[in-house]
Amino acid sequence: MNLNELVQQVNGEFAERFEGRNLDLICILQPEPLLIRADSRRIWRVLENLYVNVCKYAMPGTRVYVDAIKKDGKIQLSIKNISENPLNFQADELTERFIRGDVSRSTEGSGLGLSIAKNLTVLQHGSFNIYLDGDLFKVTITFDEAVKEKKPMPPMIVPEAVQEEAQQDA
Repeated sequence: MNLNELVQQVNGEFAERFEGRNLDLICILQPEPLLIRADSRRIWRVLENLYVNVCKYAMPGTRVYVDAIKKDGKIQLSIKNISENPLNFQADELTERFIRGDVSRSTEGSGLGLSIAKNLTVLQHGSFNIYLDGDLFKVTITFDEAVKEKKPMPPMIVPEAVQEEAQQDA
């Protein structure tokens, strides 16, 4: 699947929600297709959970950066935002089931979003990493680049009547 296309679809789905939180989406995608081997429904769920996380916890009035690159046979997607609340814990704690970044958060949710996103990514042979630096929250998912297999052209089947006509014209 082409990760670029999926990211653009998710961007469209979340545009109104980002606007409602006064978040400015900056998306940088490479012009060529970024092909990965993954189930599009599961990757959709990964991206959906990450974007929901941004909608809930990013500081209003800030920018959200989404970029995807191809490097050394890998496809890497990163999402970065500034957290509204202090990130006073370890990054790996965020992917533990039912752990929420800040106990004082009043938004609804089970705290499973990042755990599910990580598990679905790893299930499909990708890697999922969270990086925290001050109030900067960054998630990076990485997959091996899928190379399109060049299949030989199937033999051309020409009806006998066309073959006979071609021979007569020759």
